[in-house]
Amino acid sequence: MSAVPVPAAAQTHPASGDAASTGLSGRILPLPEAPEGRFLVHELLGRGATATVFRGTDLLNGRPVALKVAQGPTEKHARRIHAEAHILASLDHPAVVGFVAAGTVPPGGQWAGRPFLVEEFAYGGSLAERIRGGASGPEEVAGWAAAALSGLGHVHSRGLVHRDIKPANILLSALRRCSVRIADFGIATQASAAPEPGESSGTVHYMSPEQAAGEPLGAATDIYALGLVLLECLTGVKAYPGTPVESLVARTLRGPEIPAELGTGWVMLLTAMTAMDPAARPTAAAAHKLAARLTRALPPLRLVG
Repeated sequence: MSAVPVPAAAQTHPASGDAASTGLSGRILPLPEAPEGRFLVHELLGRGATATVFRGTDLLNGRPVALKVAQGPTEKHARRIHAEAHILASLDHPAVVGFVAAGTVPPGGQWAGRPFLVEEFAYGGSLAERIRGGASGPEEVAGWAAAALSGLGHVHSRGLVHRDIKPANILLSALRRCSVRIADFGIATQASAAPEPGESSGTVHYMSPEQAAGEPLGAATDIYALGLVLLECLTGVKAYPGTPVESLVARTLRGPEIPAELGTGWVMLLTAMTAMDPAARPTAAAAHKLAARLTRALPPLRLVG
């Protein structure tokens, strides 16, 4: 491996107290083909139910990366990381977070033996962070919509369903080739696969009606969830607020309220994407065409590849 020097920022960046307490910040993780080490771990970025995410540097090229490590030593958490790495490695689209590598934490410390996934680092935060600042402009949201639908078209063409489309899993990118990156394929599955008993399936406030009912899911469930995300971006509020139970019950009774002030184009797109009947929702390709009409200048993106 021909390594590049570690950037000065990476050499001097202090780990936060929380990150330091994990025992992984500051270590260099290897790969089978790079046993001397390839990824320098920096600060903790966040924790989920089954994984912990760190910022890192790829010492091969000096680029920043995100390192996702199995949260616990349980087999379930390890399977989740292995499955996500396999899925990401099979995808190649500018609107899907890029796969870099996968490996296992070497001996030493509490993380020893746990699998890790290395992926592209997105610089712009997530839609969840943008929403906390209030509603976004329709043209900007249209750009996000077109890019995300382009990425979903690619995912769906591989026979996969993401199952957890939500603001936190759509990352913003400062790169010109695409404005968003779809991330976190931890519970992605083959389309129409029956959910396993007790298996996590999405985030309550963005679940489709069929997802809430525990039915086998197709590509339409991602379209519905993205519709709710886009509506929240435009209004600054969740379409189905309240407790998880209240939110789930509400969407089985009615569609989301889409303000007429958004304009005919947005009302048409969001109404179609959030139709109660999955068969009535557009494909990602069809929805992309509608979203493209809502923005003045759209960068060329391939729908599938």
